Amino acid sequence: MAIRNRTELTESQNAAMAAIARAADEMARSGKDDTSKADWNDGGGKSSGVLGFVEDKAPRGLVLRVFLYVAVGHVFAAFIYLLFTLGGEG
Repeated sequence: MAIRNRTELTESQNAAMAAIARAADEMARSGKDDTSKADWNDGGGKSSGVLGFVEDKAPRGLVLRVFLYVAVGHVFAAFIYLLFTLGGEG
């Protein structure tokens, strides 16, 4: 799916694309061939490697799913514990 214009992207996507473009320009100007060690600024004043901006944050959906699985898992474990506790008394 092609992107028609930049307004369809989120603010964080635009920031990531701008940071990658700045890193590419910096690499082209410096003449370095090793792109894995490129240094760039993410727009917030923090400098990191090429993948730093992407690796800093987990997707919101993933965080929510993990939280729900942990919460539901604990509720289920508490229910099973309750069943064994009540069953052991009889």
